[in-house]
Amino acid sequence: MQPYPLEQLLECFRQLTREIVLFLPRTSDLNQLAREVDPSKKVQAIHYCMEGASKAICVYFGLFGVL
Repeated sequence: MQPYPLEQLLECFRQLTREIVLFLPRTSDLNQLAREVDPSKKVQAIHYCMEGASKAICVYFGLFGVL
């Protein structure tokens, strides 16, 4: 099973809603995510850690306010 390209996922999600949360592995490329963001907008990326070790990244696209 091959992973879906980020561009394809976001394109499909944006047809349904502008508020999107991606739960990604800790090794995800933040530069790839940055390329998918409209330069006039911001997203929030949060590292989730357990016992000092990064486990995952959540990226919030849309109007979520400050998390």
